[in-house]
Amino acid sequence: MKYTTLFFDADGTLFDFMKAEDTSLRSLFNQVGFPCSYKYFKEVYEIENALLWNSFERGDVTAEEVKVKRFDNTLKKLALYEGRGKEFCDLYIEELAKCDFLLEGALELVQTISGIYKLFFITNGLWDVQRRRIGSSPVFTYFQGLIVSEKVGSAKPDRIIFDEAFKEASFPDKKKVLIIGDSLSSDIKGGALYGIDTCWYNPHRFPLSTELVPTYEVNSFTQLEELLTN
Repeated sequence: MKYTTLFFDADGTLFDFMKAEDTSLRSLFNQVGFPCSYKYFKEVYEIENALLWNSFERGDVTAEEVKVKRFDNTLKKLALYEGRGKEFCDLYIEELAKCDFLLEGALELVQTISGIYKLFFITNGLWDVQRRRIGSSPVFTYFQGLIVSEKVGSAKPDRIIFDEAFKEASFPDKKKVLIIGDSLSSDIKGGALYGIDTCWYNPHRFPLSTELVPTYEVNSFTQLEELLTN
């Protein structure tokens, strides 16, 4: 393989964010005692959360605004506990920071390739959450750095977060860098616009929905390992 440096997305690529989010939201729901079903609460939250993160990727809102507004907007839609978004945000983040669940096979993959490449995380998210979740995981011992959008003040696909990642990696040759991630809109688009090769980790086999075609597409860690070791 021609690469020396790999930029890995975190959530949905190596970490099981769906499990982490559900665990944290359920804990919050149980602590507060919402007078509605958990299913309905989660459905409303996921809509509001996705809308705000999309706005963040476009540069329309800050990470700090995302943190609180997603709960403010959820509570407003539910007509419950309005004005307590910050309080619920703090409870949720505290629970989420504890959830360092890895996808099955992720640790074994990283252990296999760690002696071949320099590894870095480049993730859109909240610094306090990501540094605790990722930093406490056994997988992080194989990585040389963690670049988080909130701390940088820029989110994938924006080039500024890639500038920071390249600085952290001591400015490797772009031709020798590969970004691996599950998101077409942030990982693949960001890497392509920055001029580095991209690998779309697509375990759910979603159809390609962008004109930006990834350099590689893999559907499992087995395929990814084969790509990276041959």
